[in-house]
Amino acid sequence: MNRLKNKVVVVFGGARGIGAATARECVAEGAQVYSCDIREIDDPELSAQCSHSIVDATNEHQVAAFVASVVAETGRVDVLFSNVGIHLGKPLADATVEDFNSVFSLNVRSTFLAVREVLPHMIRGGGGSIVINSSNGGLMGRPADPVYNASKHALVGLAKSIAVAHAHQGIRANTVNPGGIMTDMLLGTVENADQVASDDLQRRFSASTPAARVGQPWEVAKAVVFLASDESRFVNGIALAVDGAKAAGAMPANRYALDFELGIDRDARYPAN
Repeated sequence: MNRLKNKVVVVFGGARGIGAATARECVAEGAQVYSCDIREIDDPELSAQCSHSIVDATNEHQVAAFVASVVAETGRVDVLFSNVGIHLGKPLADATVEDFNSVFSLNVRSTFLAVREVLPHMIRGGGGSIVINSSNGGLMGRPADPVYNASKHALVGLAKSIAVAHAHQGIRANTVNPGGIMTDMLLGTVENADQVASDDLQRRFSASTPAARVGQPWEVAKAVVFLASDESRFVNGIALAVDGAKAAGAMPANRYALDFELGIDRDARYPAN
């Protein structure tokens, strides 16, 4: 469809999950994609379609070197997708200072470093789109993971501030705010997830989601593509929930039980992957 034709897209945290799905969608839309992560890309087809580097996104020197290498090769950066992060499922009283520092380093520092390096190149090039992966936990309070939620709220605030400060220079900064998406991070929230029946997992993950199903990485990736593309050129400073209406409000009390009928992804044009 070429919505990102001739655009240079940089993806931090692109080896798997939402990051890999986004890199894949960007390639399909005609972009030249440069991905980085602390691990290699699992998908050989995707690995052949984009340039991938091993980068610690919390290390300012490695981030600077990676962005410099992209600019040296292409002359510009049009789109940044910052997707590095970890979850912490602990009540506040159980979280340690080390937990706090780790979550904020991976979830917030990584984005700060990526944006700081990319922004001057975007400004010199006349503009660009910054998309940050936050969470619906960045839109509402959740009792089980307050430190994680605080980091995701920070990302929303960062994006809004970038938008206000640099909109006149052609810079757009928005967040996507996913709910339960079938990724390794989500599976990691359930002990011995590989031993739990699929339907039971789906019910646990979607019990608080009005759509009554778990999302797929490509569903977030398509939202990122929209925010990266010129179709959204007057969309700036928003937090876009991609969460089956979870952040929209509370459901009737009886829907929080685990005996509801699972929802169905009815859009057969894009099979879940």
